[in-house]
Amino acid sequence: MMAVGRYRPRRRLLTCAAAVISILPALACGQDGPVTLYADQIHGLGSGQWTASGNVEVLYGDRRLYANQAHYDQNKDEIIAQGQVRMVSPGIVTNAPEATLKIHSNQGIVLHPRFLLPSQDGHGHARTGQELGKDRYRLNEACYTTCHGRVPAWQIYSQQLDLNQNDQYITTYNSTLNVYGLPVLWLPYLSFPLQRHSGVLPPTIGSSTINGFTLGVPYYFDIASNLDDTLTVEGLTKRGVLLQNQFRYLEPNYNGKLLLDLLPHDKLTGSNVWAISWQHQQNLGDGFGLTVNYNRVSYRNFLADLAGVTGFNGGYIGGVGNAPYLTSNAAVNYGSQHLQAGVELQGYQELAQGSSAPYAQLPYVYANGYWRLGKTGYFDWRSNFNYFYASTGPIGQRLDLTPTLGWKWSRAWGFLEPQARLYFSHYQIQRNEPYARVSNRSLPALSLRGGLNFVRDGKDGSSIVLHPLFKYLYIPLQAQNQIPNFDASQPYQNYDSIFTDNSLFDGSDRINAANQLTYGLEGTGYDPRGREIWSAAIGQIRYFNRQQIDLDGNIIPQAARSNYFWQAQYAPLPNLNFLASSETNADWKRFERMDFRAQWLAHNGTVLNLDYRYTRNFVDQAGVSAALPIGKQWRLLGSYRYDVQDRKPLEQLVGIGYDGGCWTAQLMMFHQILLGGQTNDAVYLEIVLRGLTSIGNSSNGFLDQYVPGARMEF
Repeated sequence: MMAVGRYRPRRRLLTCAAAVISILPALACGQDGPVTLYADQIHGLGSGQWTASGNVEVLYGDRRLYANQAHYDQNKDEIIAQGQVRMVSPGIVTNAPEATLKIHSNQGIVLHPRFLLPSQDGHGHARTGQELGKDRYRLNEACYTTCHGRVPAWQIYSQQLDLNQNDQYITTYNSTLNVYGLPVLWLPYLSFPLQRHSGVLPPTIGSSTINGFTLGVPYYFDIASNLDDTLTVEGLTKRGVLLQNQFRYLEPNYNGKLLLDLLPHDKLTGSNVWAISWQHQQNLGDGFGLTVNYNRVSYRNFLADLAGVTGFNGGYIGGVGNAPYLTSNAAVNYGSQHLQAGVELQGYQELAQGSSAPYAQLPYVYANGYWRLGKTGYFDWRSNFNYFYASTGPIGQRLDLTPTLGWKWSRAWGFLEPQARLYFSHYQIQRNEPYARVSNRSLPALSLRGGLNFVRDGKDGSSIVLHPLFKYLYIPLQAQNQIPNFDASQPYQNYDSIFTDNSLFDGSDRINAANQLTYGLEGTGYDPRGREIWSAAIGQIRYFNRQQIDLDGNIIPQAARSNYFWQAQYAPLPNLNFLASSETNADWKRFERMDFRAQWLAHNGTVLNLDYRYTRNFVDQAGVSAALPIGKQWRLLGSYRYDVQDRKPLEQLVGIGYDGGCWTAQLMMFHQILLGGQTNDAVYLEIVLRGLTSIGNSSNGFLDQYVPGARMEF
């Protein structure tokens, strides 16, 4: 080595052309480059050997070596560092009493190293360490953990631990997993990634009444940065072996996932059980897009029995065990500033016994547009063509055209909006008994909507805003029993819906008659900082026509007034919220429907939900759910839903979670009554050794549904 520079009392600078390489895991650099040496004293410069002592620092490339003393031998291509040796490399830091480093061969030996992987908070120690090549290390009689303390919560003791920073993988041989100092599991071989990588994933563990004890072993295939696949073999003691495969892909213009499940020779059903789910989204360019959502199962109770095991929900949200049907569709859509159009195929698979899925639409074609006319006018166009298909009953084609012409004048004090609309439908029916093969329906709709704005400002900066609203609507009465009902239904009305034209029906096969005045009052209160404290609204319809049509299209009597519809929200604190909506009869003598929910989300993670749902002669249920932290490490969770009408519990969930810092554990017990009275009891367990692995099912999907606002993570 050649030295340049001059002597200084406490530090000497040495710059040389040869590259220096260190052992585990510091200055690994197999290419030549400048080396900088700092030390209090340097001896032997220019002789092929030198010795530096006192605050020694060797710096080159992205590597650093610190020691009390370092000796370099050019013939051996070797640096020997002694005394408080510290080696810093990308992704790993090592401390040791002594290290011998081969510079150009990327090899070396470290005695009694202690190492740290900062990004994973992984750390450990070994009897000896070797550098086998660039960013490849071997530790003998080593331990590894992400825990801290005199007795870590978990440690892996291994006869040999290989760290490959190139592949971001750790592999151990002849290892023992210790929990609080006690050996609990012997592992002849264990390999786990430091980042996404192909390999065996943590097993899943569970138990349920229907499936028995379940144990799944997934294998993850890291195909490319935008492609991966997970194959899981799951044993169900009461049913057999379930094979699950999930393939995911991501490209700049499209993405999606494909799920395939197969349970051959199912002991419960005596058949081969399978499920498929494919979701795909694609940008075709120039405003065009493609979406696919295909879901199919081999038998009705697949979701009820296996959704918790497979993660397959068929796109159904909210109590997948009680899904009445699965929906599948594929669509090509177009959108621009004034026009939205598309072609869609949509079908259904019935699941609930005795239920009837909607008509399949093969296809559904739509073209909608919106254009401004001057400063206050607008023209809105809605059109669609449907071919409705079912295995029984009438099938056929429907063309709907709904043009709308309107004006809206708006001022600070209020607004006024007249509107003229036409509902036109053309039907061609097959299997048409008792309907005509070809029929048309034309109904005009005239309306005038308006409202006022009143604002009251308080002396403290708070304010109250009131909006009285009205809408007069006229649609002539016309019997519609001469056309079939493909997609019409009667929804639950609410305050917002009573201001729409066809408020009594969803779909287009039924258009309600109207000679009516809808009136309502909305109010909102704000605190001095502008935060909304409360809002409320109440409304009703006054009918001047005493006849209406029902879902069958027949003319029936109609009362003079509708029920009252109201809704309210109150948030006295930012983390406390009350929501309520209701429908009462016109005489205020009884509730037709009531929904109430209260939620408290505290900063420490405490969650409390109360809810009540009532629909006369249909639903009468109350529920409570909560998440309660106990200290810094424990959390209790629970959910309970009770059927007031039938006087029996519907859903019960109890969970407990522990966060030990470097590991977490969650245990949840679940009971549910499914459609038809079938029950399902299940236990879900998740153990996560942070920085190593996890064992069990991810529980957050259940918490989102049964304890809104709660998470098991601390």
